[in-house]
Amino acid sequence: MAFKIYYNGTDLSNIVDGFTGITRNIGAGWTNNLQTKSKLGSDFLRNSINSKSITINFVVNVKKDRFTSVRKALGEILNVNEPCVLIFDDDPNSVWYAVPDGIPTLDESSFYQAFGTLTFLVPSGYVESVDTKILNNDNSGGENGTIINNADNSVSVLINNNGTLPIYPTIKVTPTSETGYLAFVGQNGILEIGNPDEADTTTAKSQKLVCDFKTKSDFETNFVPDTSWTTSWPTNLDGMPLNSTIAWKDDGIRIGAMAQSSLWNAGVLRYEVPKDDLGNYVKDWHANFNTLYIQKNLEQCGRFQIHFADENKQPLACFEIYKGGVGENASLNFWRIGGDKKLKHFKNHTFSATTGKPDKNGSPLFAASHGGQAIVKQGNKISFYWRAMAETYLMDDVPASTKLAYVYIVIGKRRYYQMVADTSLRSFKLMNLNNEYTVDIPNKYQPEDEVKVDMEKSKITVNDLGANSDYITGSEFFSIPPGASQRLDIVYSNFTTSPPKVEIKWKERIL
Repeated sequence: MAFKIYYNGTDLSNIVDGFTGITRNIGAGWTNNLQTKSKLGSDFLRNSINSKSITINFVVNVKKDRFTSVRKALGEILNVNEPCVLIFDDDPNSVWYAVPDGIPTLDESSFYQAFGTLTFLVPSGYVESVDTKILNNDNSGGENGTIINNADNSVSVLINNNGTLPIYPTIKVTPTSETGYLAFVGQNGILEIGNPDEADTTTAKSQKLVCDFKTKSDFETNFVPDTSWTTSWPTNLDGMPLNSTIAWKDDGIRIGAMAQSSLWNAGVLRYEVPKDDLGNYVKDWHANFNTLYIQKNLEQCGRFQIHFADENKQPLACFEIYKGGVGENASLNFWRIGGDKKLKHFKNHTFSATTGKPDKNGSPLFAASHGGQAIVKQGNKISFYWRAMAETYLMDDVPASTKLAYVYIVIGKRRYYQMVADTSLRSFKLMNLNNEYTVDIPNKYQPEDEVKVDMEKSKITVNDLGANSDYITGSEFFSIPPGASQRLDIVYSNFTTSPPKVEIKWKERIL
């Protein structure tokens, strides 16, 4: 049976008539960096693996036009612009990533045979396993290693690296309970992502449901027109004249009759928060609401606001969705207490008003099956939530005891523009946190999230979205040494209740 050599998917033995020699040498060679001593010899500084050269000698038997066809066939195969797979018959489970190097030769001086030489350069200097090694919870204990779930819900992984060089694996962690932090601890380094200080809960006062509005009857009974409030609070834009009407329609509070007298025109509804048994408004609270904001064409615009105000009808916070004119981009704005009946800008996040997505790969924020939002006040802290992450500010200008007395819904549009077609407040829920109780904090990494760390590319993704911003400065991407049972520990936040699912992929590398 003929010896086979494959390059870039082609069997070279089908082109030539045999191989007369292969030079792969041992390893790839080394470059040693030295520093000359002042008197005798040198000091060793470091060394590095060189690229590797592989030479293949072959023979071609003479036939009509045979030399010409071989030259053409080999020339076509060798015409590549990046390293391609090179596999030898005697080591079929190993692959070199190689490019042609130098001048391929074909000596046609003999009447009966021509002899040629192909030289390949392997830039990495090493060979990889053809197959990708996979270690996960299903095959734990097999040839690739073992995954151990520890009593503290951390995970210890014993990796069998059967190559002769370190590997840089891709590690996928799927939490089965919330965590705000993940650490990967190996012999060659520690990589930390998330926030080691993130808590799972916080202590507040006893939880009491104030309201949970979902139906037309709920909203029409509790959110009523406010004729005493003629202009909405100004932000970076002037306040909108409240000269129009909004009301329940179809699925929630939507725009009704809209005036055209000013640049922006709006309607308002007010909800007065019930007092507790002691006659006090709510001091610490958690508001959840569901919004829909999807345009039907690029010329639609609109402003949707929920204002949270104290007993003097001064704003504590404002949630706003804004699109000012033609285009696709809209913004989610968080406004904080500013005094003098004017709000100050706190945070801004952009998204597509056409799709409701923060980016082309993200999940919809304001589509029909999404739109859940939350705002929490605890003491002097007010936290908005953006994609399950808290953005918090301190109410420096007012006491922590300031209470929530009124909630306002404001919906407006710009004159001469169509309103964003699907603008709707579909539910509103308010919890009183006055009595002591534990509040769950949505942590950074949720159950069923896919957290991937590519050690070779120094890349972190969460649900296939880039997440290198989660990287904790001072930690490092690292390799796993060669050998059996190389230990890798994966550590969670200390409040997690169950270990994650783990999958590790790598290719063995041999010098």
